[in-house]
Amino acid sequence: DSKEKENDHGVSNALQYLTETRGLKKQTLRKYGVGLGIYNFPSVEPGMQNRYVGADCVTFPWIMRASEIHEQETLRGGSYTWEKNKSGSEKNDTSTDSPKKKDNIDVGPFVTRRIKARSLDNKANQRLDPPGGGWGLFGWHTIPADAKEVVITEGEYDAMAVYQATGRPAISLPNGCRSLPIEVLPMLERFETIYLWMDNDGPGREGAEVFAKKIGINRCMLVQPDGSTVAEGKAPPKDANDALLRGFDLEEMIQKADVLPHERILTFSELRSQVLHEMLNPEKYVGVSVPSLPKLTGIIKGFRRGEMTVLTGPTGSGKTTFLGQLSLDFAENNTRTLWGSFEVKNTRLMHKLLRQFSRGALTPDTDDKLNQAANLDVLADKFENLPLYFMKFHGGS
Repeated sequence: DSKEKENDHGVSNALQYLTETRGLKKQTLRKYGVGLGIYNFPSVEPGMQNRYVGADCVTFPWIMRASEIHEQETLRGGSYTWEKNKSGSEKNDTSTDSPKKKDNIDVGPFVTRRIKARSLDNKANQRLDPPGGGWGLFGWHTIPADAKEVVITEGEYDAMAVYQATGRPAISLPNGCRSLPIEVLPMLERFETIYLWMDNDGPGREGAEVFAKKIGINRCMLVQPDGSTVAEGKAPPKDANDALLRGFDLEEMIQKADVLPHERILTFSELRSQVLHEMLNPEKYVGVSVPSLPKLTGIIKGFRRGEMTVLTGPTGSGKTTFLGQLSLDFAENNTRTLWGSFEVKNTRLMHKLLRQFSRGALTPDTDDKLNQAANLDVLADKFENLPLYFMKFHGGS
């Protein structure tokens, strides 16, 4: 009885998480075959890392046709067959939009290729069951046989969010933004348009570009939040599930999807959100100031990230002295500074910087060598704590 109550409690927690935290309806969860299972993962308790403990996991099945598994296994050098009943049709095939019924093609029944399990308590705890199995796409069994368009998302919750909000066929990648195994590419050949909706971050955008080139740039559209959300004071949604939870119009976002931008050409629309954010938050884009040179800071507004400043002048004009003062100001404001001195040796350069850092006579005019050494040690200790770094290479090496 206690175990039964514990299981009921786990089911209740999972359903609450899926419907309230993720905003998904029970009908959506049933359509995609989402379930609950208990999987073992290494304990996080101190001294118990070698012990495995059970964890409640949401399960995401990769369901596909037997003929598709057969094709994958053939490419892997294996084989796969399925059992037919006496009438010659496949067992347990009740799908109303079965390709077999339309094209008289022997596609076989739906089969669970593999299950992805994800812990409710720790999203880092994930497992593919069985280990070493083939690859599939979550939600593949929900796509109508005559569908010519599909939305591919980075995560399972995103795919269900897209379907729930728009009714569009939606599937997710097997294992994150860098996972599109070659085994699943033949499954995507029948689609005329593929919408790629990855997470709105660096890895997601990079993954979308790689997949578009892999699938075919001409038939891929990238779904990306436009700058209107920033202009309205709202941060853009990080993914499709976040868009669902925050009340965005997912269909409108898909309608605004665009082709993969040219690698070396930009338009304002691609940088709009960044430009508007910079205009609305200028304090976040102020450059690093030079406190010892306030007039210079007032003119150039500091040294900004992503920009390069070139300082030129004849020998002896003070280039190294000026740059030394800049680097000391940066370092004293906890800005890490790297010197690449290809002509002046590091010992001589550090000697010069130490003199500038002292803001006075480095060694007083006195015969007390012990006092001089003590003062230099104190100064050197302070100098050593600055985030200054020096490359070992220079032109004489």
